[in-house]
Amino acid sequence: MSPIIARVRTPIRLLMYVRFARLLLWEFRWPLAVFTALVLTGGAILQRFYDGGALSFGKACHAVFLMIFLESSLDFPNEWYLQPLFFLLPVIGLGAVADSVIRLAFLVFTRKQNLPEWNRMLASLCRNHIVVIGVGKVGYQVIRGLIDLRESIVAIEQSSGSPFLGELFDRGIPVIQGNARMASVLEQANVRQARAVIVTTSDDLTNLDAAITARELNANAQIVIRLFDETLATKVAGAFAMPTISTSQVAAPAFIAAATGRKVYQPFQLAGQEVHLTDILINPAGRLVGLTVGAVQSGNRVNIVMHSSPRAAEVNVNPSHEIILGPDDTILVIAPMEPLLALEAMNNSNAGANHR
Repeated sequence: MSPIIARVRTPIRLLMYVRFARLLLWEFRWPLAVFTALVLTGGAILQRFYDGGALSFGKACHAVFLMIFLESSLDFPNEWYLQPLFFLLPVIGLGAVADSVIRLAFLVFTRKQNLPEWNRMLASLCRNHIVVIGVGKVGYQVIRGLIDLRESIVAIEQSSGSPFLGELFDRGIPVIQGNARMASVLEQANVRQARAVIVTTSDDLTNLDAAITARELNANAQIVIRLFDETLATKVAGAFAMPTISTSQVAAPAFIAAATGRKVYQPFQLAGQEVHLTDILINPAGRLVGLTVGAVQSGNRVNIVMHSSPRAAEVNVNPSHEIILGPDDTILVIAPMEPLLALEAMNNSNAGANHR
């Protein structure tokens, strides 16, 4: 069984086993139908005409089953109209069996070689999964984060030379190779059954086209787009109600932080307001030393969500208001930018001190 089935949680795994069995039945439907028809039809004929109907239906079907594998339990009939049946049944039956063996061998081969057919089959098993378009550096990091969250993932990558494909194959993640702007490629990734689609290629036009096509196939999926053009990102977010991630917006805080000596402020939206997440090292000479967590939060529009101290072994999550901040303590703060800057000013011993 595929690693993707073994990796997911037990209830989902059982559903995927059922879907896998159904898919195999569908893949082998014609050989199975021919084999079953031979056994039942041949059994009915033998029951009716062989030696004047001396066989029960069950014995007649069993005799046909053995006959297909050249192990006949019946003597060659005297009736001329039954004699061709004893020649045709093994030929047709063995043909159906051989077709099944070839199909099974092909599936095993495609699995071991990670060929497109096997990846398409794995993708067809997924439900409520997340499709990641583009397996470059950004897409790969997104996939790693989703793996940590134990999400079911299907990736789409146009280039067969991506250096990250090997690791995805090893992890059992199906990768559909093709142009995500084409609806047929998105169909192969089972976008219609996906919960979300994340578009992360390095081309804005490709990302926008793929996102709109995915929306046409699945109106209920959450579509997230990576765009380099900040103006385009704003327009797309407003016109199509799709979350857009502008590369320039994401990179800007890192550049500012590196230039000013601050920690990277991670912005996100909360109740329609942009707030930031950062950690602050308590300056021994600053005005935060000796204040309680409650005093810092009161009236300053900041929320301290974590506190650690070099004098204590454990980290306090949602620390008590009575905890007193000491030198070299670290606090994790969520707040809008202006209150954060005011908190930095309180923590600095003088106007020129840099926040570490």
